[in-house]
Amino acid sequence: MFEEYQNTSGQVSGHDYVDLGLPSGNLWATCNLGAHKLHEHGDYFAWGETSPKKLYSNTNYKFGEEGSYSKYCAYKKFGELDYKIILEEMDDTARAIWGDSWYMPTQEDMIELADHCEWWPVDDFKGTGVAGIVGISKENLNIIFFPFSGVCKEDEVPDYQYAFYWSSSLSTSVEEPSAYGLDCLGWTPCVETNSYQARCYGYPIRAISNPHPKSYSKILVEMKERKTMEQVYGPWKGEIPTWTNVGMRYYNLYHVQVKDYSLSDIAFLIRQSSMQEYIMPVAIDILRVKPFIMVDYDPGDLLGQVLGSVEDKGNAAYWESHDREKKDVMKIFESCKENMKSYGVNEKGYVKLYEDFCKGQAERQAERERDEKLRNAKNLMALGVDENAISKVTGLSKKEIENL
Repeated sequence: MFEEYQNTSGQVSGHDYVDLGLPSGNLWATCNLGAHKLHEHGDYFAWGETSPKKLYSNTNYKFGEEGSYSKYCAYKKFGELDYKIILEEMDDTARAIWGDSWYMPTQEDMIELADHCEWWPVDDFKGTGVAGIVGISKENLNIIFFPFSGVCKEDEVPDYQYAFYWSSSLSTSVEEPSAYGLDCLGWTPCVETNSYQARCYGYPIRAISNPHPKSYSKILVEMKERKTMEQVYGPWKGEIPTWTNVGMRYYNLYHVQVKDYSLSDIAFLIRQSSMQEYIMPVAIDILRVKPFIMVDYDPGDLLGQVLGSVEDKGNAAYWESHDREKKDVMKIFESCKENMKSYGVNEKGYVKLYEDFCKGQAERQAERERDEKLRNAKNLMALGVDENAISKVTGLSKKEIENL
């Protein structure tokens, strides 16, 4: 089984990868760090450590013991607060071992992988005798295999009945200092992306690469010097919003370098009308290359987010004061509008979004007010109110009312 599917697409810096056709362009390594074949378990690492070791324990963890961690702490009870929630380059195991072309996936990268593949548990992958799970890409039918590698914990022998693969994302759990990863199970749904494990224990790592780095805007990276929003706007003010997923996502992104934002992160921040000075230039850079790129659901949904953003007061104010960026978006749309049908884009809907985008804020507000008056007039007519009274209440002329 699976012999007819492709599991290797090429190499980056001497290491095999498989292209699963993911929207982000991420290329996933075919083997674990320390492995040479698809079915090998490879090496085990504590989260944020860059070399394997014999004993994985809270007593010999790189960042100290629980309660006194020196780095990556979002809660005071775990150690010294720094609110860092993504591994820095110096602590990224994949970068340290395979070089700068490779890095550890974030939780968002793992969610993308999980969502864009169909998953199957296997007891014997291609006759190797190794159990694990296979993901078949929904985009191009290429496959990726994750062997059940277990965990190195204290002096226990790994149990090869399941697997957990580290991400570079710190967990928001208040129960223990932990990090997120990909949980691989022998039963459906086979993968879980909200799982987390204690940072001090040893788990395998599957690296990713991307030929088009996530620093989508070269100007942005050069001018902002790989900054996080925290470095630009100052420390986070107020409590950590642990009570909502939206709040926690916003908080997490506040502490991540802009260059590391995923497409989904960019679309999310556009919807939140947040950090437009940074986010809109990044989105425009992406659209210049791929105007109909799909973020979540449909081809062109990032373009739709940008065009539709003018309806929000916060984003509308940005466009009013950034004429150059607005003209760039208009050029992008004009250059690609003839190809909308071939990409399966809702042509009528996007043309309407574009027309509204081209209008000024005052013009859009006037249209909204007029539409509201027309709706009120129709309701009053349905109630039998005479035209003179309707005209007086709504400010519409009798001719406008007669044409309803």
